Amino acid sequence: MASSREGAPSATYQGQWVHSAYDPRQEARTWAEQQVGEWKAGELGVVLGVGLLYHIEALAQVNPHNSRLAVVVPDPSVLKDALEARPLGPWLDSIQWITGMPHEMAEQLASHSTSLRFFTYGPAARLHAEEHQRLETSLRRIVAAQTGGRLHVAVVGPIYGGSLPIARYVVRALGELGHRVTCIDHNVHHASYQAFGSHRDERSRLTVQSRFADVLSLSTIATIGEDPPDLVLAVAQAPLSLAVLQHLRKKKFLTAMWFVENFRHLTYWQQLAAGYDYWFVIQQTECIEALKRAGANQVHYLPMAADPVVHHSVMLTADEQQEYGADVSFVGAGYANRRSLFPRWLSRDWTFKLWGNEWDGAADLSGVLQRNGARIDTDTCVKVFNATAINLNLHSFSSLELDAHPDFVNPRTFELAACGAFQLVDERTLLPGLFSSDEMVCFRSPDDVPSLIPTWLKDSGGRRAHADAARRRVLQEHTYRHRMQDLLAAVGLHQPDRIGSILRGERSAAELKRRTEPATELSPLLNRFPSDRRVELKDLAADIRARAPGRELSREELLVLMLDSYRAETRDLL
Repeated sequence: MASSREGAPSATYQGQWVHSAYDPRQEARTWAEQQVGEWKAGELGVVLGVGLLYHIEALAQVNPHNSRLAVVVPDPSVLKDALEARPLGPWLDSIQWITGMPHEMAEQLASHSTSLRFFTYGPAARLHAEEHQRLETSLRRIVAAQTGGRLHVAVVGPIYGGSLPIARYVVRALGELGHRVTCIDHNVHHASYQAFGSHRDERSRLTVQSRFADVLSLSTIATIGEDPPDLVLAVAQAPLSLAVLQHLRKKKFLTAMWFVENFRHLTYWQQLAAGYDYWFVIQQTECIEALKRAGANQVHYLPMAADPVVHHSVMLTADEQQEYGADVSFVGAGYANRRSLFPRWLSRDWTFKLWGNEWDGAADLSGVLQRNGARIDTDTCVKVFNATAINLNLHSFSSLELDAHPDFVNPRTFELAACGAFQLVDERTLLPGLFSSDEMVCFRSPDDVPSLIPTWLKDSGGRRAHADAARRRVLQEHTYRHRMQDLLAAVGLHQPDRIGSILRGERSAAELKRRTEPATELSPLLNRFPSDRRVELKDLAADIRARAPGRELSREELLVLMLDSYRAETRDLL
């Protein structure tokens, strides 16, 4: 506790002020006024951050529409200290206090039949950042399970690279969930992009390729403008420039990026951080903090996954088993740490096969390299996974040893597991939150591997038990369907009146009729649609135009056409 210059009690945490050192009441009023602009009637306002309650008091006093207000209290002792620190008024009785473990608080919030509007008071919320993160994770999963409405999502893929198949998995997962998907596939332009790489002058090559990527950005805008989506979802390395992202925001499009990259190695996120409304990343604390410092507003952890349509157990012929099988295998590119460590793991006591490209110059591995280092397709990868007794999964690193920052889990971990394949994986800090020790075998040191290999080669039953358990875990929790449910739920939680309302099914014909019951003149327009069909202004307008020839339009129909015309004008993107 500390006194502010104005005289009111204030507080500090780890050397930083939780409330103003000068005038905490005025600071709280300013904060509250900034929050209420988005607070819609009927929404439950949920405050993260307790402090000395100045901000909650201010929010309660400017509460629009007399909406309900709840406060998340991970530690009741903090609330007790606040209640004892200063006199409080009758507004206190109108607050709902949410307490308990994170999953219990999530269940309490999810039990409300209304949408939630979150308000984070940063200086106080950082005291319980971890609990708030677990609360949101639990809440996202609850919301994802309750999803009833259908979105239109535009998925923007890269020109080439490792995230290209991931974009395709995302498209399939969204479609399986029942959403309408527009796939903007820039891989069709890969040959042209490569052709520009023939310029000998590096500056000229990079300039031309950059300008070509800008053209693809404009092409993306044109596609989006023809059929506006609810959400534009880009996958890592999608050719969307900051200028295009800013233009989309100006036109009220929501954008999200699933950055399926190591933020330390590929750093283009620094230029794009402020451009996307939402970032989803495969790393946690350091990555999230770095993106926020660079200007990102919403950053969420979303790990990799597998696609069971592609990654699954297969029956191999005798010839396939002969070609792809081995005691030990690895599939992947020739990063420095792999070139350094794999020769140390070769032995006459087991067979070793190395698959993939970028192994030029690795003379000590030439005897085990398959197909002269040619790139192999996904079907071949799956066959290798299934044919191998022990699949090595060594995460890439530019140095000669294990990754010095093992804070992400690569796609191969999930894909091997989905195939029912046994793997030895280098230890990762986030792996225990994804798989248990009964599902995944890890090694901490390169020196562990030569002893782990013969141990597990002798234990076929143990390998099978681990592989089966890991496969069950993937199918239960780690498919791209699960990831897309989580992603959309996260956006829906923070956009309760947009994405959230659609996911809750509030845009269906039946729900719109119920909500507009007093306006009976709208019923004939809505009756033309199936009760579970999502209906937007453009759908009403299209139906009216289709029925317009040869009859006089009603006043309501003319108003709908006028509004739709205005909507089209404001969405003119180019």
